[in-house]
Amino acid sequence: MYLGIDFGTGSVKVMILDPGGRAYTASRPYPVNAPKEGYAETDPESWITALQSALREVADTRGEPGLTDVQGVGFSGQMHGIVPVRRAADGTPEAIHPAILWADGRGASELGPYRALDPELRRRLGNQPASGMAGPTMLWLSRNRPEILARADSVLFAKDFVRAIFTGDALTDHSDASGSLLYDMDQRDWSDELLEGLGLPRRLLPQIGYSVDRAGAIGGEAARRFGLPEGIPVAIGAGDTPAAMYGNGLTNPMVAQISIGTAAQVGRPIGPDEAIPLDNSLNTFEGAEEHLRYQVAAMLNGGLALEWVRERLGFEWSALYGRLEDTIGNDPGGVFFLPYLSGERTPHMNPDARGAWVGLGLHHDNDALAKAALLGVACTVRLGLETLEAGRTPAETVRMVGGSARYGVWRRVISTMLQRGTEYSLQTDGSARGAAYLAIRMLGEEMPPGPSFIPEQPRVEPWTDDYYRRFREVYTALHPHGSVW
Repeated sequence: MYLGIDFGTGSVKVMILDPGGRAYTASRPYPVNAPKEGYAETDPESWITALQSALREVADTRGEPGLTDVQGVGFSGQMHGIVPVRRAADGTPEAIHPAILWADGRGASELGPYRALDPELRRRLGNQPASGMAGPTMLWLSRNRPEILARADSVLFAKDFVRAIFTGDALTDHSDASGSLLYDMDQRDWSDELLEGLGLPRRLLPQIGYSVDRAGAIGGEAARRFGLPEGIPVAIGAGDTPAAMYGNGLTNPMVAQISIGTAAQVGRPIGPDEAIPLDNSLNTFEGAEEHLRYQVAAMLNGGLALEWVRERLGFEWSALYGRLEDTIGNDPGGVFFLPYLSGERTPHMNPDARGAWVGLGLHHDNDALAKAALLGVACTVRLGLETLEAGRTPAETVRMVGGSARYGVWRRVISTMLQRGTEYSLQTDGSARGAAYLAIRMLGEEMPPGPSFIPEQPRVEPWTDDYYRRFREVYTALHPHGSVW
């Protein structure tokens, strides 16, 4: 049995996977805190508490006495955010500041030094400077909370902090490092030139290995704390986006994958001989194995915006979907929802973008507002896919993965807005599955069968293209000055 652990933005998911591919899963939430406007933090101790609870549940679900048959562990985690860490006398890592997450905006004030970099060095970063990424956040700490970095022994990504509690290591992998704005995509290592220019000490950054490499083994205290066998090997793991791609077997450059969680992402592999046109609104990440790289359109407001709408309007998703089942393809009229509650990356690169309902009339009810919200997120997905395909041959296949793919109404919204066929999988925990696959690969054992995909044909609606065009015009009218990153 193999254990995959995925630390998302708002919850941890664990998966026990047997050699035949049968999966047992559990999940536990934890809060994202905003002590000030523009902040997004989590207490790392809440990750640990949630993980312990999820592991107990998955053990109970299996009906087995604990998790004594687990042979290996792999990790996945939300990317870009950081945890400043100091080692206790016994080597145990301790967080000395709340985790600063990818949705945090305070690094936006520190992008000037990045804009002043030599163009060739900026190219080698593979990613446009943006708040929430590790480099700008560390730069903010160095200028506003220098005592934190002075006390820290290392600065770790989410998955690496928790894994260090398991094994005592201080490592990361290429996929997480490549999303930091501190990594040289040509050298495949931390950029000493950049670190020197920013005045950030390399001593704080962990050694980089491959996601399938062995980080260490579970120590005695961690074994007791988490109910796992002492001494079993642990893989370094990967960022959640590359892990999800790995878990869904995404290696074909002609396949694009849509994932809508807290954020919304469209990812596509880069062929080994493919020349990729540079686009400052896209991210380039290393994959979970040495030969894999991906280009990703990252939209900040997927489930984050939709859950905000649900809370404000007071509905449950299952009930809403039931009410919209027969009308989701009807022309929504002139009401639009801009889901930019926390700024936007692809393609606008604007941390100051904000959300809005536009075109409201007395006849609009809560369902009309909720439908506009679904369509607004779908418009951002289409915009992300179009940005990703600019200058490249269009993908032959578009996949939907993640929990939202379980809902027929939501699949129809996406395929209708895209005006192209999609396929989806009912196996929704791609990042946790990918983490378990990394453990299997680390052990050199045969991979179990991957997820299967079901085709979803679009309903060609005459209003779609015009609605999408007007959605873009509304954004431009509200944000006429374009990118501020």
